[in-house]
Amino acid sequence: MYWRRVRSFVIIGQSAVASDDFLLHDFAGTSGRLDVLARCVRAALLFSHGVRRDACVYLVLLGGPRAPRVVRFQGAVAKFVRPDERNLSVQLKKVLAYGDDAEITGFVEVRAGISVAKGSIDAVLADLAGATPFVLEEGAPDVREVPAAELANAAFFMGDHHGWDAACRKRLAEIGARPIGVGPVSLHTEDVVTLVSNELDRREPPPA
Repeated sequence: MYWRRVRSFVIIGQSAVASDDFLLHDFAGTSGRLDVLARCVRAALLFSHGVRRDACVYLVLLGGPRAPRVVRFQGAVAKFVRPDERNLSVQLKKVLAYGDDAEITGFVEVRAGISVAKGSIDAVLADLAGATPFVLEEGAPDVREVPAAELANAAFFMGDHHGWDAACRKRLAEIGARPIGVGPVSLHTEDVVTLVSNELDRREPPPA
């Protein structure tokens, strides 16, 4: 791995399509709500006039005939990632159009800093070796109570608007993912990503 990892976000898309079979002019309506995950990419990687070079985002796509697949965005080397949803939908469409699944071994970089892998959460866990896992849950202890040292190389697992399925919950429990939260009010997933990113930024601003 050739990037410095400090923070990783893993978003589980229960219905998000794992192929390029969606319409750019109706991204939300034809992609199994892949648009929800795209907004999480923006929240995790981008800030005003910059990219968090120490951030990595994994989108676990469980919808459609080519599922499961994972798309990985590496802030350290990503190029041409913009905050508007149109740009992100175009990037995802191009990456998900990549060849036959038989050609994919591990993560394959399709565009600068954007890779695709065949598999589900276990493909992510193999890539995250050494990271401390946390799972975002309502009612869990606040992230502000977690010591900075424990967040130095953290992976934050989040569900989409559908929440978690039983298989994901079981797998996260098996790896000892620690439940944490961001406050007393239920929020959209991209807003949770923003709050976690802000908390980490307060402790250590992202490198330029």
